[in-house]
Amino acid sequence: MKKSIVSAMLALTLLTPTFSQPLNVRFAIIADSKSMTAAGNEIKEYASVLKAEGLDAVIIEDRWKHADSIRSVLRKMYDSGHGLEGTVFIGEIPVPMLRDAQHLTSAFKMDQDRYPWNRSSVPSDRFYEDFDLEFTFLKPDTNGLYFYYTLNPSSPQVLTPDIYSGRIRIPDDSDGSKLQAYLWKVIEAHKNPDIVDELLFFAGHGYNSNSMTARIDEKVALLQQFPQLSRQDKGLEYIDYTFDEHIKNSILSLMTDEMVDIALLHHHGAYDAQYVGSEKAANGVQQNIESIKFYLRSKVRGANDTVEAKNRYMEWLGVPDSWFRGANEKGQTEIDSAWFADMDIIAQDVAEYDIKTRFIMFDACFNGSFHRDEFISGAYVFGEGRTVAAQANTVNSLQDKYPNEMVGLLSYGMRVGEWNRMVCFLESHIIGDPTFRFASSDPKLDADRMMKRAGNNGMLVKLTSYPHPDVQSWALWHLHSNGYPDISNLLTDKYFSSPYMNTRMTALKLLTQLKDDNFVRVTAAALNDSYELVRRFAAIYCQESGDPRLAPALIRLVTHPNVSKRVNYQAVDALACFDSTLLMRELDKRFEGTDTANYLGLIYNQTAANISKRAGYPRESIETITGADVTEKNKLFDIRSLRNLTYHTLIEPLCEYVLTAPGEKLEVALIEALGWFNYSYNRQHIIDTCNTIMADTERFPEPVRLEALRTLKRLE
Repeated sequence: MKKSIVSAMLALTLLTPTFSQPLNVRFAIIADSKSMTAAGNEIKEYASVLKAEGLDAVIIEDRWKHADSIRSVLRKMYDSGHGLEGTVFIGEIPVPMLRDAQHLTSAFKMDQDRYPWNRSSVPSDRFYEDFDLEFTFLKPDTNGLYFYYTLNPSSPQVLTPDIYSGRIRIPDDSDGSKLQAYLWKVIEAHKNPDIVDELLFFAGHGYNSNSMTARIDEKVALLQQFPQLSRQDKGLEYIDYTFDEHIKNSILSLMTDEMVDIALLHHHGAYDAQYVGSEKAANGVQQNIESIKFYLRSKVRGANDTVEAKNRYMEWLGVPDSWFRGANEKGQTEIDSAWFADMDIIAQDVAEYDIKTRFIMFDACFNGSFHRDEFISGAYVFGEGRTVAAQANTVNSLQDKYPNEMVGLLSYGMRVGEWNRMVCFLESHIIGDPTFRFASSDPKLDADRMMKRAGNNGMLVKLTSYPHPDVQSWALWHLHSNGYPDISNLLTDKYFSSPYMNTRMTALKLLTQLKDDNFVRVTAAALNDSYELVRRFAAIYCQESGDPRLAPALIRLVTHPNVSKRVNYQAVDALACFDSTLLMRELDKRFEGTDTANYLGLIYNQTAANISKRAGYPRESIETITGADVTEKNKLFDIRSLRNLTYHTLIEPLCEYVLTAPGEKLEVALIEALGWFNYSYNRQHIIDTCNTIMADTERFPEPVRLEALRTLKRLE
């Protein structure tokens, strides 16, 4: 360890004219040589403005160009005990590409053996932030920027970042002028901090099944998180993709208003585009016809045999030949392409607007792919507008997550990097300045005072009663992190007593990590919570736990006449994770003495059919995985599907099968899949199986035993 630190120190130049002990600081600015040459004065001014806020910073010029060296220096600074809280990477700083860590993402699941390394690895600066994680260096990429690592089997298998970070990597900036302009924008934002007094949230096409209940409840929750927005003049703006066929213009136009401080954008995305719009629902016969014509032209256009394709659709849909007119004509193709492309936001669109919004959350896939030469979040942050920072994802991201978790802390002056540290996945990053913060809107409390209490459990317990949901959540989060002895009972009490939607959501989420009886009790109650997001997560936790004690509450939820769309989606999926006999018994109890001659009878029959249908899924899966005549390819396909389909009734037969030593490839895949059962009520059986495999050096080769160790670490 000492040797690696010395090597790293030799490879890094410290530019610290104002600090006698340059490593004894709270923030590290790490820049490549090109950035130092082009914007050295601006970087020093940035460090100066941070020092004025009480955040002493050191400037480090990276001349080693290796991720290990940078991590070693950051760890040395953190271990010095002087309170290092974060870092920012400016320029072409090495990008850690992490493998064997997909369980630390919200959604990313790609076959590492099948796909190229640059696609099947996760670009993540958690490598630099979480010093508990243990990695082994594999190789550099030929591009000189990517460095591939595997997460060691013996490493902790959960994220607990020690510091925060941000990325300032500006594409197409050969002379450094964009970096200079961006840093002056950052400096101005620090010298003249805004108060959060207006916020925009947007819901894109297909987000959370287009659930209106989810949209309504999000607004109520946001007004609790930002109570200063509840006033006579509008403080909370909402845009839905259905408001306009090409909704991007409304979004971008509203963000040119300097009053809109924060934008929370929920939608689908790619690295270079925000998928915000969709074809508007047709209104009347003629619009329906035009919509069908567009659909037909898109299907025939580019087909290998256009005549065959046209005839197939004419026969299937009973439409006339004239509805395909223009499908392969240049003029109509250009019109159709332009109309469809105008659904999305790309960098060129952003450049046409003077965006004033200071902070943007891109709750979307790939929008934060800072490792690429183009990424859409960078168009906002490093453009000519006022945007200083964004939270965005380097790979795909789950819809059913808690995107607004503790976001209200930003109105208390919490630095965006510190907020992201508490809520991040492997893929979620701060693009831009991670030290950016708003001025506190609460005269009684601010983030600086809160941070001084983070290690004092007595003060934290008091803050769990502070009249703000995210201050309460922050205190509960730190009490859990500090190992507060009575945390389970405190979380349970807060769940049942709190009027705040987000406090209840935080209590539920933290209880999942304890996996005790209170978790089961609260999850059952949460299936009937007044907040749609809490109900949805409770349904997800039913899938992931499978505890039979949750079956009665789950049946009550799926048979509720007014169950919301996205909650129902998750709850019905959860039926496959329970014993079907148990579910049918609870269903019959639920409808005992009920007149089923009306709509309630339809609900009963639909639920019974859903239970019966989903009871077949685990049976089919185990038959495929253990079948003697099934190909290895098909076995592996079903094994990998267990990452998303935690059939708890299969744990014992799967463990029994893997102990028969069916072959190294199947063993590794199956043990890895069992690692996704980390919330299962029967996870102890998996733990026992892993211990058996690890102890049997004769039957199981080292790769299998190492995977068993990794799964053991995930489940413990």
